[in-house]
Order: sequence, then structure tokens, then C-alpha cells
Amino acid sequence: MAMSKFGPVAVWLACAATPAFAEAPKDKEVWITIGSDALEPMRASFRSQGAELPAAVREKGGVAVLRMRESQIDKLAGAMHDKLNRCAGFIAHESEAEALAAVEKASAPQQSLAASLISYNINNGPSVNAMMGSVQELNIRNTINSLSTNWTTRRYNVQSGADAATWLKSQWTTIANGRTDISVDFFTHSWLQPSVIATIQGTTLPDEVVVIGGHLDSINQSSSTGAAPGADDDASGVASLTEAFRSAVANGYKPARTVKFMAYAAEEVGLYGSSAIANSYKNSAVNVVGVLQLDMTNYKGSSYDFGMVTDNTNAALNSLTTSLITTYLPGLTYTNITCGYGCSDHASWNSAGYPATMPFEATMSTDNPQIHTTGDTLTYMGGTAANSVKFAKLAVAFLGEVAKGATTGNTPPPTGGDGGGTTIPVATYDATLKAPKCATVGIGCDSGTLLNGRASRGPESNAPNTIKSTCADGTSGTYHSDESNDALKVSSVDGTKLTAGKQVKIEAKVWAYSTTADTLDLYYTANANTPSWTLIGSYKPSGTGAQTISATYTLPTGTLQAIRANFRYQGSASTCSTGAYDDRDDLIFAVQ
Repeated sequence: MAMSKFGPVAVWLACAATPAFAEAPKDKEVWITIGSDALEPMRASFRSQGAELPAAVREKGGVAVLRMRESQIDKLAGAMHDKLNRCAGFIAHESEAEALAAVEKASAPQQSLAASLISYNINNGPSVNAMMGSVQELNIRNTINSLSTNWTTRRYNVQSGADAATWLKSQWTTIANGRTDISVDFFTHSWLQPSVIATIQGTTLPDEVVVIGGHLDSINQSSSTGAAPGADDDASGVASLTEAFRSAVANGYKPARTVKFMAYAAEEVGLYGSSAIANSYKNSAVNVVGVLQLDMTNYKGSSYDFGMVTDNTNAALNSLTTSLITTYLPGLTYTNITCGYGCSDHASWNSAGYPATMPFEATMSTDNPQIHTTGDTLTYMGGTAANSVKFAKLAVAFLGEVAKGATTGNTPPPTGGDGGGTTIPVATYDATLKAPKCATVGIGCDSGTLLNGRASRGPESNAPNTIKSTCADGTSGTYHSDESNDALKVSSVDGTKLTAGKQVKIEAKVWAYSTTADTLDLYYTANANTPSWTLIGSYKPSGTGAQTISATYTLPTGTLQAIRANFRYQGSASTCSTGAYDDRDDLIFAVQ
């Protein structure tokens, strides 16, 4: 599939005696669940081709069930991509009743299955940096090249699709290199192509599972027999997770939690492989605590480095993923996007009740125009895998911080039900100091939602949120059109409690109006009661809209400290600039 393939659909091949996706009969009935927003555009597209989209059997909560013929599936996939910039992100069901049940489930509140859903944090820098340093563009490029050129297509129901899975299993077995705690296996299905799973057994929490996946199959939206190199969609994602796996093994990484690298079969025709695995895990009560999906990583169509999918994903895991970007890939940018019902394999895990996240290579309108065609080649992407490198690095950061454990020569951070160490405390408003405050020493302090907005522009409570209200906010402009500080967080780089002499990281979430006229000044003080501010630095946002700007500094001596963010339109560095669009906020925290 592809990400901007994002779009809906679930499919079941109704034939009791014949396995789903078998070659005969040639034109079986299928049951589809599709996002309601796609119904009219798809009807119009079908009519323009002299065909009719079947009427919905059931529609509820933004999802509809359609009964159609298998021969119409490729036509539907092509129309979804051409008209809505989505892929045929189908979710397969075992029966008509299950397809109908999917409609009911889509409108019901989502509940997480993860029995001990962890609180995600960042405290495993040495091991993450070791693995990131081993990521090589050439290795990713070679994997993309092999998958996209060795077989005309990797379609789920033809021999070449199965052969690609056999090749990948051999590659992963070679990477494992005799490690007795690593196994590589097929997850077989009722069609020709199996999914491939490499497992690194956890050392101390083996019953908690972390999944990193991408899909192995490819599709030509114009012809079920046409060439489908699928270099970006999704050889690039499989290559990125393969390099993450290789980097982990090369550095002797042994996770605390069990890690599974998955290359899913039959994604393009209904998320069928990932759905089978996720539901199998659900039925066996496997405790999956985090899933990272990599679907298309090598085409940079957007000015942003990552598009974070916010629908059918887990908010806490998305927050961790963006924190991993700002911590381990400083300078790279992200923006939030939505992709629609059933757009990639993360939706299978989300549907099964597991927390999932999906960073994408572009935004919805700037994805690779060649996906699902003969033009989806490495050559089209410049003959390099440079863009996939950042996704492989993000994957090892995800691996190291969610599964914890350590690489050779490094000490594992504490890992328990909270994911390692303590979670970052959320501040409360201090009525005396008149700013958000964390009164107890922790590994950091987070303002939460207290600072969102500016003065009367937005929901900011207790404005101006500067110590003793000594600096008022500018009152001109519009909320989330003009400038505002929306959140501040300070955290120790090593994941231990805030201590004088330790390096800490500031993450400031701002709403930017301009990349040239806007500037964020960051300050710290050793004494929040009588502040004397020291400038850390002045920073330009890398884009407009929601942006996260990070900086580091060393904590001075003092038991109650603070940081200040002064976000200004034009002007010069100041602890309290006077511009009509300027916003400044303080965050107070205890230090040992």
C-alpha cells in the first residue's frame, strides 16, 4: 500500500471452500468496508468508466460496507489513489458478519488491549546513538534495489511475491548471524505470499512486545498482471526496518522487551497480512506495548521531514515519536496529517486495540505520484536511499526507547511497567508565583496544556503565566494564525532526576506565523523566586504553524529553577519583548 494511499477499505473473499485470495474462481464476491467520505467520489469515478459502485449494505460512524466483485478491487484502488490521493488500504475480514461488525467497532470508543500499557519516556541515549551511528544508506539502497528489480511484482497471490518473502527471510537470517535469542520465521496465510517476522527475545520483560513493521507486497493499480516494482511503496519501508534490525544486531543490542520486525503480506489488497497477525495476537492476549509502521520512506515530497498520522494511531505513542525526532534527529521537522480509514497496517493494530504510530515521508498532497505504477522505481527517487536513512534512525530510536535494554558496552536504563524510570511530571498552576510549577523533583517538568494560546488569543488560562505576572502578552492577532507559545517541557538528557550540573533539554511548542520574522528566545534562572535570566539562545522556527523547538543547557545550582520562552514577531532578544504579537511563558521546577 502506501500511505497516501490512505484511504479505507476492508475486504473479504467470500468462498467457504476456496481459501481467500486463491486464484480461482476468477471473480469472487468481496466484502468491503470503506470510509463514507469516499463513497461519492468513488461512485463518480466508476460511472466515468461505465461502471457502477454497489450501494452500501450498511453505513455508520463514517464507515460503509459494500458488496462487490474481486475484479473491481484494482479499479477501486486506482480510483482511491487518483481521486482522493489514497491507496486501497483494505482491511480483510473473515466473514460478512465481521465486515458488518467493523462498522460497529469504528463508531465505538477505542480501548487499548495492552494490559500494562507503558508510559513512554526517553532515557536510553547511549544505546540509541550507537545504533543510529551504524545506519548506512548503501544498505538501505541495496535492499530497495533488490526488492524492486529482482521480481516483476511482489503481488500477494503470485509466485514472485512468495519468492520475495523467501529472499527477505534469508537476508534477515543472515543478519541474525547465529544469535540464539533471535529467530526468523514465516507467518503463513491462505494465499501464496507469507509475512516475515524476525524476533529478538526480550531479556527481562519478554512478555511485552514491540513491533516495527512495513509491507512486503506491491501492486499495479492499472492491472493485476502489470509490473509493480514498488520501490517506495513499500520496499523503502521494509529496507528501513531491515537496516534498523541490522544496526541493532551489529551493536549487540539486547532489548528488555521482545522486539518483532515484520514484513506484512497482502497489504495492498486489504491490510490482510497485518490484520491476520494483529488479530492472532489479540486472540492470544499478546501484550503489544508499541507498534511503529513504516509505509513509504524514500520520497521527500514535502518541506517537512515526517508526516505524523494522527488518525487510527495512539496519541501517547505519537507524542513519543515526535519527541524522538526532536531528541535524536535535531533539525528535522514534522507535521500532523490524517490519512483516512484503514490507510496502512497501523490500522490493523489499532483496530485490534494495540497502540500504534506511523511517521510518513510526506503530507497527503505531496506523496510520491508514481506509487502503484511501473514508475515506482529507485531511479525516480534519484537512485539513492538518503531519505530513508532518517526513518531507519527513527526506527532504532523507537526500538531503543520503547524496548529499552542496551547495546554492547552500555548500561540498560531501568525498565518497569512505566517504560523505564519515572514519567515526566505535569505542572500545576502556582497561585503565588503565577506560573506553571512542578514542586517535586522528577526527571523533568511538562507544562501540559496550561500555556496553550496567548493572552485572550486562545485557551491559555492564568495568562500571562510569567513569574509574578511581570511580563504581559501581546493581544493582537488570532489564535493559531499568529504567534503563541503553546507548551514548555524540560527533561534530563540521561533520564534521571533533575540535578544541578546535569544537562537538560527544553522542548518549546510554538505556533509560528513566519519562518523569518518569528524568533524564540529561551532563558533560564537558578532562582524562580527572584529570577535573574540567562539567555540560552535564539531560534527560528523551521516552518509555520505548529512547531517544536529544542535546546539544551546545564542546570545551575538552585532548588527551584525556571525557564522562560519569549516568542516574538521581529524585534531583538529580550526576556520581555513588547511586540503586539509576542508571547512569553515561564515553567518552574524543583531541582536536587
